[in-house]
Amino acid sequence: LRTSDGWLTLVDRILLDPGDNALPFGVASLQGDVVQVRVQAGHTVTVGDQPVVERALRPREGVPPDVFVFEGRTYEIYRRGDAFAVRVKDPQSPALRNFSGLTYFPIDPAWRIVAAFERYHPPRTTVHALDVGASGPRQVPGLARFVAVGEGRPLALEPTLEEDTQRLFFVFADKTTGRETSPAGRFLYADLPGADDTVILDFNRAFNPPCAFTPFATCPIPPPGNRLPVSVAAGEKDYPHI
Repeated sequence: LRTSDGWLTLVDRILLDPGDNALPFGVASLQGDVVQVRVQAGHTVTVGDQPVVERALRPREGVPPDVFVFEGRTYEIYRRGDAFAVRVKDPQSPALRNFSGLTYFPIDPAWRIVAAFERYHPPRTTVHALDVGASGPRQVPGLARFVAVGEGRPLALEPTLEEDTQRLFFVFADKTTGRETSPAGRFLYADLPGADDTVILDFNRAFNPPCAFTPFATCPIPPPGNRLPVSVAAGEKDYPHI
């Protein structure tokens, strides 16, 4: 979060409509899945330290975006599902300058839970609902079943598979959501299940999505099945300074 291009530097999000879209340094023209960037005469814009005047892009999910630099700010053109947008980052943003650190629940070993993992045969697919549209298809390899701290009732969370890291990715909400923790829910990673079909859900490592730090991030919304009817008093608390 303290880096010069982290989420605290995100100061705007420009959604691209089909056709021409104005940028501070020119025009981004969206035609199908191609974004044609044209720099206005008199402006100096670079990509990878090289000046550019015009460039055609085909943004894809999971691929690092092309980054344009203009007057100290960066402009990242990216895709989420069928939506195309531009992230605008400013390394001198007030949010970064005023960052006061994160707060957490006390670490509680009881929230490091061994969950039974029920594999789907074959794996299912889903899309994450986003604040703007939906993501592309995500693989859902199974369901993690567990009992929460102090609760007798069975609970379950469904992850997607993060293909580049080969980890399970959970987007969840609970009774602390919007109170002690971020209104956007929280994220949790877990290693793939072993031969014993168990996964470790360490809720002490639950963390905020980017939307907790800036209104211009694009975040997945916790699906209905991942809204736990208990208070998960572990992991990262809300960051109330946006």
